[in-house]
Amino acid sequence: MQVIERKPGEATVKHPNTDWKLIVHEGGPNAPEKTFDNHYGFRVASHKEVEAAWEFVEANKEKYRLSKITKPQSAHFAYSIYFREPGGNHLEIEYYNPGGALHGRSHTAGHWQNALNAEQFPGRGYVPQAFTHGTLQCDNVERSRRFYVEVLGLEIAAGFNTAQYIKHPASPWYVVVLQRSPRQYLAPVNRFTLQIGSALEVEQAHREFATKQNESGITEVGTLESNNGKVSFIFSDLDKNWWELTN
Repeated sequence: MQVIERKPGEATVKHPNTDWKLIVHEGGPNAPEKTFDNHYGFRVASHKEVEAAWEFVEANKEKYRLSKITKPQSAHFAYSIYFREPGGNHLEIEYYNPGGALHGRSHTAGHWQNALNAEQFPGRGYVPQAFTHGTLQCDNVERSRRFYVEVLGLEIAAGFNTAQYIKHPASPWYVVVLQRSPRQYLAPVNRFTLQIGSALEVEQAHREFATKQNESGITEVGTLESNNGKVSFIFSDLDKNWWELTN
């Protein structure tokens, strides 16, 4: 990742091959550690690179203060490793056979137009080609699916019993939602952002969410904020996961 912006207690990072941004907030020593179910994923171009990534992470775990490192494993058609970084977040380095998109799993399709070469990430034996996804928990997959499609305008990329993959039709990035009980509830700072066309549309959505809160499944609607032409608000869905809507 590359740091593209810094503010007090906050950094915005971006993968050079991905338009999706990740904002990292400094929560202090009492910030709760997020669970394994709330991780972020990075994709490599081959099966062997996952094994190379595991070898590199294991060899450098003290240098980078990494923990909870898993061996390469297969799950939901992915081959990946997981580990915890020193800030308390869990990360995944994954490989998907892109042919899975031909079988209804659109999240497995390529997430980059031009592959990065080894010279751009040398000495490790693997190259993260894209920042692909984040994860959430939910109470009931079927109930949540309707909310994602009918209220947020997202599509279901794939589903596996108690797991579902949701994404916007125009973007390759996705969110994995896992049905769990008991659950860890995240703070508003741990949210995903959706973008719509204009400030006026954000204002209209805010009025609609506030007036139709119960019937739409929204549990909380934040205040409308405006700054230099950017209008936004945050809201909590039926599973008490947080989202942001902005122009």
